[in-house]
Amino acid sequence: MNRNKIRTFLEIIYNCPFVLLVIFTSVVFLIFFDGTEGREDGKNVAALRMIEEKSPAKENDITDKEEQKEDSSIVEEVQKPKEQGEKDVKNAGTRKENTIGIKKDLKCKTDNKSAEISGKQEKEKKHATEFVEYTPIETDSRYYSDAGKIALTTVYDYVLENESYFNDAAFLGDSRTLGISDYAGLEGADFFCDNGMTIYKLLEDDGVTYQKTGEKVDMKEILQEKHYGKIYIMLGMNELGYGDTPMYLRQYLKVIRQIKEWQPGVIIYVMANLHVSQEKNNMETEFNNININDKNVASARLANGSDVFYLDCNPLFTDEEGYLLAELTFDGVHLYAQHYDKWRDFLFAHGVEREEIQQTEGSGQTETSGVPGDS
Repeated sequence: MNRNKIRTFLEIIYNCPFVLLVIFTSVVFLIFFDGTEGREDGKNVAALRMIEEKSPAKENDITDKEEQKEDSSIVEEVQKPKEQGEKDVKNAGTRKENTIGIKKDLKCKTDNKSAEISGKQEKEKKHATEFVEYTPIETDSRYYSDAGKIALTTVYDYVLENESYFNDAAFLGDSRTLGISDYAGLEGADFFCDNGMTIYKLLEDDGVTYQKTGEKVDMKEILQEKHYGKIYIMLGMNELGYGDTPMYLRQYLKVIRQIKEWQPGVIIYVMANLHVSQEKNNMETEFNNININDKNVASARLANGSDVFYLDCNPLFTDEEGYLLAELTFDGVHLYAQHYDKWRDFLFAHGVEREEIQQTEGSGQTETSGVPGDS
């Protein structure tokens, strides 16, 4: 009986090759695949996920997060003294009596620090702005605090330039920049500036006056249509009583990041705001040198010694107490026309030459279509 069943089973298999193929395939699968394929598939999926995480889009996300973290740390450094000043202020009325002594002490420290930095310059290249610290005085303003330090011009192996260096330069600023446009003789540069201009209004739709034509232009369009090798920014005087210093720094940083996006490879010069005269220095309002210095120190933190540099020309025009020399100004704020040659020479002495810029200029990639009146 059993022998008949076996014969019947073999006859079925012989007459149904498909069944035989299924059985054979199952046996081979069991022999050669012991479950590792599932694990390998899992490994492959994990590997694909890792590749996706390293894709350009993900890398951009990581870069943005790192930049945002760095931006936050810069602003927090400025926020700390502001918050501390708000907590500790007790005798703000005594600040006037202490100012002169502090400024003299600051002058000595600045001279010593400058000499020290000059000695180190040949040994190592700095990549950030140097600061000279001093004992801050108490303030009770919601717009600023005493930074307790001043920022020095970014240390770098600058090159002495001439007027041709500014043929691919743009100056963005307020009435002080307007003075450079009128009296410094930098005919090849583009100047976009207005009385009352601020870092908050620079990229707004109202526009900025292009000094070669006198027309209002949209800086957003200009910076996306024309390529510049260097951009000089000097803003902060009209912001002294608008918002506080951390707010000012956040907007300044935002503007610089936007310019870098629109102007790849550009050199950005953050120019210090010029101090005011002793007569104009009003400690009862926000219009004073402590506030100006607070804004200067904040903006100087944006310099990295690579593609952003901080330039401070105040030592050319101020006395040992940091006041703008009365004989150089007609209103305690702006220079007489004949003194802008010193400012021009200062700019000549602080040229930055980079291989990328030279290659761009040599290949004729500098465009001119973005500015009205260019031919």
